[in-house]
Amino acid sequence: MPLECTMVCLDTSEYMRNGDFGPSRLESQQDAANLVVGAKMQSNPESSVGVLQMSEPRVLVSPTDDMGKILGSLSEASVQGHLNLVEGVQVAQLALKHRRNKNGGQRLVLFVGSPIVADEKALVKAAKVLKKNNIAVDVVQMGNDAQNSVKLKAFVDAAISNENSHLVSVPPGVVLSDVLISSPIVQGEGGTTNTGMAGNQEFPGVDANLDPELALALRVSMEEERARQQRAASGGTNNDTSKEDDPPIQEHPVQDEENEDTLLQRALEMSMMEAQQSEAQQSDAQQSEVQQSSSMEIDSNQNKDQPIPEPQQNVQQQQSFYDPNFVNQMLSQLPGVDPSDPAIQEALSRIQGGANTADSEKKDGDEDTSSSAK
Repeated sequence: MPLECTMVCLDTSEYMRNGDFGPSRLESQQDAANLVVGAKMQSNPESSVGVLQMSEPRVLVSPTDDMGKILGSLSEASVQGHLNLVEGVQVAQLALKHRRNKNGGQRLVLFVGSPIVADEKALVKAAKVLKKNNIAVDVVQMGNDAQNSVKLKAFVDAAISNENSHLVSVPPGVVLSDVLISSPIVQGEGGTTNTGMAGNQEFPGVDANLDPELALALRVSMEEERARQQRAASGGTNNDTSKEDDPPIQEHPVQDEENEDTLLQRALEMSMMEAQQSEAQQSDAQQSEVQQSSSMEIDSNQNKDQPIPEPQQNVQQQQSFYDPNFVNQMLSQLPGVDPSDPAIQEALSRIQGGANTADSEKKDGDEDTSSSAK
């Protein structure tokens, strides 16, 4: 779209409190104005938009390219007074005349939802002035007022030049923005798009420039749907071939069930084998433990039954004490002991006599056991 300066003229009369355009005519009008502003600003980076209210005509913001100021002025519009269409058009024309960038076209976008008090001649006269100054006019009529329709049609016909002006009538109960998306006001002259958001013929309401991923997803889904419909159509023409192919299609589930049964049996067999192997290992471990414990018990019993031999050193020591020479030698080495003492000699004789008697008794016992054994 070429460079253009646009004045959006809002109807802020008391009739805008009606709720036939939900939630109210004023709020629905503000949403539609936001759509128009976005379309105009995206059509060309150097375009500018201004906002004006036509009840007690007043410029809310002069033509600017600052979206923040434009949207803020749209939200500031409030309901008051009555609609004065002719005076509002004249004020908007002066705002366009004093625009900063003199290049590009000029356009008025009028929202009308109140009864028009001015007669048709005054409207036609104002429209001719707009045509003379090369100002295009787009009118959005809210409601089905017959008198307004006649007056607005005459107004647009008088201002039109090379099909640069349009009249869009929106009945009550319809979302105003949805109607404007597909209208020439947003799409542009000749059905060309001002923005991808408004003029996407394939996917209305989607801006491929702002959201390319969504546009791609929609395009892919549409292609898949077309392919599915083509397959369905081709399948309907070939009913005979599809019927012939039905039996093998029905056999697959049976084969799948058989495969599942065999897999289940194999799994059960493998689990049983694993269980048997684990039991065998446990039994082997228990047997080995029992054998080890039994062998340990046998060794301990054998050790208990075997007599413990007396140390030979003790026996030699005992025998050495019975030797009188050894005892006399030891006594002579002790300080203060006289081996020739009669008391000592008497004790030694007693010890030697006891040893002789023990030896004789032992010999007698051995002879008795040998004789009894014979």
